[in-house]
Amino acid sequence: MIRFSKLKSLFITIVLSGLCSLTFAQFSGGGRIGANLSNLRGSSIKNNKMLVGYNIGGFINYSLEDVLSGDIADIMSVQAELSVQTKGTQAEYHYVDPETTYYDIKQNFTYVQVPVLAKFTFGDPRSIRYFAEGGFFGAALFGLTVDGKISRDDDNDTGTDPRKYREEYSGFDMGLVIGGGITMPFGGRRSPWSAFFNARYSLGLKNIGEFKDKTIDIPEDHLQDIKTSTISLLAGVAYKFN
Repeated sequence: MIRFSKLKSLFITIVLSGLCSLTFAQFSGGGRIGANLSNLRGSSIKNNKMLVGYNIGGFINYSLEDVLSGDIADIMSVQAELSVQTKGTQAEYHYVDPETTYYDIKQNFTYVQVPVLAKFTFGDPRSIRYFAEGGFFGAALFGLTVDGKISRDDDNDTGTDPRKYREEYSGFDMGLVIGGGITMPFGGRRSPWSAFFNARYSLGLKNIGEFKDKTIDIPEDHLQDIKTSTISLLAGVAYKFN
């Protein structure tokens, strides 16, 4: 019985190792860093300007050579990412009580974002290659500052909690991503390493403004149509597993 158990364990190990050898080679991964040129759009945004922020993250890419056939299998892959990045705008900010409008106020959103992209790569793997990408993203709001502050306390009452600006906005965003770039190997012809440069555009499709009981001092029409819009300029390194 003990011998059979050992043989079964060995068999399972061999099978799993075989599966890994068939699929693991189709994976690559890496990290990247860059700048976001972001803005907010919609009828609720007035006198807005682009805001510069950061974009830091990593990714895992899976080649579809095992799934597809033909020419498309040589160029298409699926890429999932995880990043921390800032979005926002420099625009008007309005309160009902007192009736006040502040101009050129920086609204800085920090998101944890997860895009899933179809990626198409063209060219010789041993030299500079070009890629195009497109897909969807979901993002969770991690933090928000307005004019460098996370909250305000208009009643000047130390017995009440300050109202956080984050309470004016939804905690979730989603939208489309398109982009492209170049990638080039380094470290020798057999090296699994490559560097890449990437430009992409993320278009938010969801209204992120959210009118609540806590936000009655904000005009409702100032929260009913706010969407994100972001240009990302990225650079990073990738490693192809063998």
